[in-house]
Amino acid sequence: ELGIDAGDENQPVDIVLPTGAMGNLAAGFMAKTAGLPLGKLCSGVNINDITHRVIEKGQFHKSARMEKTLSEAINIQVPYNFERLLYYLADENYDLVTEWMSTMEETDRLDLNEEWLNLLQNNFASSRITDDEMCETMRSVYNRFNYFVDPHTAIAVAAAEKIGYVLDGDGGCSSKHYAILSTASPCKFEESVTTAMGKEGWSAYFQSEFPAGAKNILSKRECTPTLYKWPEGMSLKEVQGDWEKKAWYLLENHFGQRLTDL
Repeated sequence: ELGIDAGDENQPVDIVLPTGAMGNLAAGFMAKTAGLPLGKLCSGVNINDITHRVIEKGQFHKSARMEKTLSEAINIQVPYNFERLLYYLADENYDLVTEWMSTMEETDRLDLNEEWLNLLQNNFASSRITDDEMCETMRSVYNRFNYFVDPHTAIAVAAAEKIGYVLDGDGGCSSKHYAILSTASPCKFEESVTTAMGKEGWSAYFQSEFPAGAKNILSKRECTPTLYKWPEGMSLKEVQGDWEKKAWYLLENHFGQRLTDL
């Protein structure tokens, strides 16, 4: 659909994705360094925007607190995979990355100089998306393409358009080759979908698009939660052994799973 041959190194594909802990972003960069023909890796973040700040300004600064958003799966103060990303960006310079991470651990701040910021920006782009923008994007994608997106995919779509990628009304895109990664299903986020689309929107999604397997789960009887306590006087090893026995009991008595089946 992009009009290019898979693996064509002369036509790299930019990737836009919702970003929390930077796992997919780091994995994409690792794949790129290994030879996969990728262009820029673009990060869409919510107002917990440390990833955006480091890509835009080189400021990897921990915020005082994490803000509640409608895209809660990417709420984060310090994305731990940034260390992995830096390792490959720095050509596997272990000592340099150790120095950077030690500074971050001690001060909650890391500032990249101009040289490293330029290298970061040569490979990455980003955009910060508010809840209002995310909700508008969820409605817009449905109205334009008759497609329900989850709040995190909506973050990526909104980021793509802010960065400069253009979706046209026929489902095509601008001449630059890019792909938006959808990382979740709307079925997991009733509150966010309802906030963006209204109760009628959630109802329409539930009736027409909600996965059959998920609907089947909703019809199941919910088990009483099992609490695992640490009895006074027990060692860690004893507590772990007790937890294991209780876990096997749950498997055998609530899920019909026998020890011999595993």
